[in-house]
Amino acid sequence: MQKKKKLKLKKSVIFKSLAVIIAIMSIYIFIMFLKLNVLPFMYLLFLFLILFAIDIGLYLLMSKKKPVFRIVGTICTIFLFVLYFVGIEFQTVTLNFLHQFAFLNIQTEHYQVIVKNTSEMASLNDLDNKSIAYVKNREGASKAYKQLEKENVKKEEVDGVGTLVRSFLQDEIDVILLESSEEELYNEMSQEFKENHKVLETVSVEVQKNDFSKDVAITKQPFSVYVTGVDTYDAISSVARSDVNMVITVNPVSHKILLTSIPRDYYVPIAGSSSELNDKLTHAGLEGVDVSIKTIENLLDMDINYYIKFNFTSLIQIVDALGGIDVDSPFAFTADYEEDTHIYYEFQKGMNHLNGKQALAYVRERYGLREGDVARARHQQQVVEAVVNKLTTTTILTKYGELLGSMEGNFTTNFDFDSITGFVKMQLNDMPSWSVETQVLTGADASRKTASIPDLYSSVMIPDEEQLENAKGKIDEITLT
Repeated sequence: MQKKKKLKLKKSVIFKSLAVIIAIMSIYIFIMFLKLNVLPFMYLLFLFLILFAIDIGLYLLMSKKKPVFRIVGTICTIFLFVLYFVGIEFQTVTLNFLHQFAFLNIQTEHYQVIVKNTSEMASLNDLDNKSIAYVKNREGASKAYKQLEKENVKKEEVDGVGTLVRSFLQDEIDVILLESSEEELYNEMSQEFKENHKVLETVSVEVQKNDFSKDVAITKQPFSVYVTGVDTYDAISSVARSDVNMVITVNPVSHKILLTSIPRDYYVPIAGSSSELNDKLTHAGLEGVDVSIKTIENLLDMDINYYIKFNFTSLIQIVDALGGIDVDSPFAFTADYEEDTHIYYEFQKGMNHLNGKQALAYVRERYGLREGDVARARHQQQVVEAVVNKLTTTTILTKYGELLGSMEGNFTTNFDFDSITGFVKMQLNDMPSWSVETQVLTGADASRKTASIPDLYSSVMIPDEEQLENAKGKIDEITLT
């Protein structure tokens, strides 16, 4: 008799303990939602009442002496344990992802030590009694030189990349330091440079950048975001040309969004440049995101509050994590995905289902398109809209962890945690319907000398001033509350 009582007591303690474990998980989940700070107060209150009711109900079931109640309670416990475990995993992944939303104050620059192909110099050990030239007033170049500095090595500072490369080709300078993106640019534009130089070494340096965000209350005030996609697979902190240049203007009061795309070859004054020549907008990215933003602000007479920067790897992995996207191509064309090995993708007129690599080819192609850079800008908008559409479907539930994981290390932004969570909370609270409008700046194709390569003519697009003014007007309309 005594043994039966002890056994019943032991069983009662075990079943009640299971209910307590579920209660502890409920408390943890609720605390995590408080940390996420994305749910409005009424949602939090409702969640608290639901969790509390579940915990009390489960405890009462587990306290019953009849086996049938405990069996039901055990089944509920197993179900809730799995459900809560998945929920905690979702919360942890989300919290870790949102904490990435902070300004990346490091810009990585890769400087190459370059000499003539005919030079007998084969390594850094051969730099003795040589002069190394680089563009003056560049912190990154100065840091790279200091890493190479030896007792018998002298430095020479010159005005501008064009002067540096020209002096090198004319044998006035033996050794130069050139940022890898600029070396790639000159390889594309100058056959003479491409055929007459070699790289002894690459020196990577980090340059501190100041946060240049213009914070506003994004749930109450209009704001603009510069979205830039850089033409590199390197670390997101690396400087590179900006292939994608899009400004997203959002009005949280009128619930209107305007996407303004600017062709990469737009011929504009680069902010902070001492050159009398304009340059391609894409080349502003070689100086950093802050220079691209200031250049576009000057072009559109507007303030840009925040930025999002991604690279080729980001787009491929995000689209693949979503299981692909669908875009409606206005015409059939062929795109060269990998220019070195020539992997081609065929796109048909009408709806196309794209994986990550196909999506990258779709947004990069311009040579095979009648409208060239303008068509490419429209394709970029299509892909952005397609990704957003996929994010609003139930697909996101099964791809959630993979999607957030795909973005880790492949994007950077100066949005802060509180701004993002506040915007999500507003969306959940009001559930507004957003209207989205798009515009693509256009112009006339031309051939001009640029600030980056002043000795050669480059293909550029001269802005259409009337259309530019119309674009500014649309942005002003969106920002009116």
